[in-house]
Amino acid sequence: SSSTRGRGRGRGLGNAPATPMERIPKIQWDDKDPNIRARTARLISWCNTYPETRIKLFSDSHQEAVNEGRRRQQMSMQKEVYFQQVADAVFTHDHNLHIRQLYAQYPSVFIKPIKSRFQSLRKKYNDANKTLGATGAGLTAMELREKPEMKRLLDKILNTFPWWEDLHGFWRMNPSYNTVFSTGDPGQDFAMEAQQFF
Repeated sequence: SSSTRGRGRGRGLGNAPATPMERIPKIQWDDKDPNIRARTARLISWCNTYPETRIKLFSDSHQEAVNEGRRRQQMSMQKEVYFQQVADAVFTHDHNLHIRQLYAQYPSVFIKPIKSRFQSLRKKYNDANKTLGATGAGLTAMELREKPEMKRLLDKILNTFPWWEDLHGFWRMNPSYNTVFSTGDPGQDFAMEAQQFF
């Protein structure tokens, strides 16, 4: 049996006392089940409700730290607070009682699934943007709807990836998240040219 008085480095807990932390089950996100899809809906809703915090969450930590005269580590720690706020919005009202109970007991353990979900959404977002091309990925959803050929592509994207439009509102002009969009000459597709070299 382990002692809670010991302050060893075991199990990645650093200086924290040992806790009988139950391993959380794998969090499901993509499913036809509306209860499962509601997790992503709550995540997106949080991002829409707190735009200033969302901007900080998706910003470049290094650049933001320079702008605010802080150390990058402080900014990273602050982002953990934001991720915890997202986790709170997603898991406090989860349909699964067991998940709600685990979240109430071990909230910080749920930061990792939130980060993983954002990474998954980012990948799907950029995969969708590739169908729009470098120029199309830089247009707003409204601008895309004004062009019949782009509107068809957008409708197809939204049919399979309903979160795209919200994510595009968050990430369209953020090169760390919209890796397809090129700020160069709109007539040139640098992303396609660059792919020839890889």
